[in-house]
Amino acid sequence: MKHNKLYSMVAVIMLFSMILAACATPPTATTVVTEAPTTQEPVATEPPEPVVTEPPEPVVTEPPEPVTFIFGRGGDSVQLDPAIVTDGESFRVTGQVLEPLYQYEHGTTVPVPALATECTPNEAAMEWICKLREGVKFHDGTDFNADAVVFNFERWRFTDNPYHFENQVFEYYEAQFGGFDDASIITSVEKLDEYTVKFTLSAPQAPFLANLAMDMFAISSPAAIEAAGSDYGLPSAGCVGTGPFKFVEWVEGDQITVVANDDYWGGRPKIDKIIWRVIPDDSARFLALQAGDIHALEQAGVEDLTTAESDTNLTIMTRPALNTAYLAFNFKLVEFQDVRVREAVAHAINRAGLVENFYGKYGQVATNFLPPLIWGHNDAIEDWAYDPDLSKQLLADAGFPNGLSEVTVAEDIADADGNVVFKAGDKIPLRLYYMPVTRFYYPSPKEIGEAMAADLANAGINVELYLEGDWATYLGARREGRLVGLYMLGWGGDNGDPDNFICYFYCTGTEPIAREGWYQNAALVDILLEAQVTPGQDVREPLYKQAEQILHDDVARLWVAHNQTPLILSSKVSGYIPQPVGADYYEFVEIAP
Repeated sequence: MKHNKLYSMVAVIMLFSMILAACATPPTATTVVTEAPTTQEPVATEPPEPVVTEPPEPVVTEPPEPVTFIFGRGGDSVQLDPAIVTDGESFRVTGQVLEPLYQYEHGTTVPVPALATECTPNEAAMEWICKLREGVKFHDGTDFNADAVVFNFERWRFTDNPYHFENQVFEYYEAQFGGFDDASIITSVEKLDEYTVKFTLSAPQAPFLANLAMDMFAISSPAAIEAAGSDYGLPSAGCVGTGPFKFVEWVEGDQITVVANDDYWGGRPKIDKIIWRVIPDDSARFLALQAGDIHALEQAGVEDLTTAESDTNLTIMTRPALNTAYLAFNFKLVEFQDVRVREAVAHAINRAGLVENFYGKYGQVATNFLPPLIWGHNDAIEDWAYDPDLSKQLLADAGFPNGLSEVTVAEDIADADGNVVFKAGDKIPLRLYYMPVTRFYYPSPKEIGEAMAADLANAGINVELYLEGDWATYLGARREGRLVGLYMLGWGGDNGDPDNFICYFYCTGTEPIAREGWYQNAALVDILLEAQVTPGQDVREPLYKQAEQILHDDVARLWVAHNQTPLILSSKVSGYIPQPVGADYYEFVEIAP
């Protein structure tokens, strides 16, 4: 009962609580009255200041320095129109700017296509059809085509051509193609279509393709020649071709600059610029190479060559010995018209000593005009022995028992303007003219001249060493027959054919040739012309050997030396291709940092 009472009380309390909750007042709802917004004038506010963000500084990338190849040389070019020069220093430059129809395969004398893609002869080898390379432009933007080829060949051949200037000498064309006008073995050059030409010859010419590949028959822009006139090739005008490099500047006596041809049909050169820098002194030139001021040079003194051979920073390359240094006689001197006097000179000079002291292991004594590497060289010729006593005896036999120091002019000798500079009957000191520049065949010309003079004096022949001006002046005096005495000169083959050696010098007519010291031999000319038009080395070779024997028996000249010409380069240089003939190839040169 007690528990029931307790449960009853709990129930009453719970019921009472529920009644109270039901009677409680509910919460009052709040009514929010929203008034319509009052229309107000807009408040003008300044726009926020724009945030100015400075752009990042651009990253300035300096263009790479142009890669420049600097070649040091002993003398300047004579002219940059290859058709009117004969010196290698000119061709060294023009060979990079201008191109012939053919060129020489790398490292050989084999003609291969260049601006012509092929030249094909007919059965008689008197007509040649040449297909030209299409799409090639000269550096001035004009087109290379058949018209350009005809323009150049007609300019070289015809003496009345308006661009065959009277004050210029086209010596190579005359020598390699038999003369000018109707005397030329090339009788016509015809345009068959835009990119085809036909050469017609008066007779077959065995070395025709080899001749076409020579540097002096490179094709110049007709527009450039027309614009510059007789100044074409001079420093003010330069030269304009199709080659891998373009002419920029010529500072006479200092340097010549060319730059890469970006549009070269054979592919852009690896280097950007070439500078040929003139450093006349041999020792200074070598020191410049050691110091890194130049990258390469040709020829050096024996002591410098020895130094270079042991210097790991330098590399020596050699060019095959397709060259001959010689000592020439002027035959308009009475005394030199006597073969005994010429033979006395030949026996007086110690050529083996000259080779040892000035050429070192790279040289060899010459016995022929043709070097041993060219077929036609006559091994059977008995060389002139060094014998001063025999020289004295020969002089005595010729009427000079007391030696020779004075000579007599046999005929008037005039300059290009007709002014007599040496009069017949004049007695003059015997001169020995030495070259003003180092060349690949005469590495130290003044010093070699001094050594020759000492040898001659020991045999009773007293000479006055004489310098005939600069290189251009020297070559001009030689061309006009005005080196009146003994004179030093040499020759490097242009195409690897013996015709380019002997016939170049002695095939011009039957009269004495001024540029060859007034020497001539009609029998020699006949042999050489026969060899030129006769196909087949087996038939031609005996003719050249016969020609060499004639030159020896005449003592026409004293052949001094052949030189395996050394080229010394910085070890940073690669890709340089020395050619046995013609200009070297520079477009593959690279220079390491």
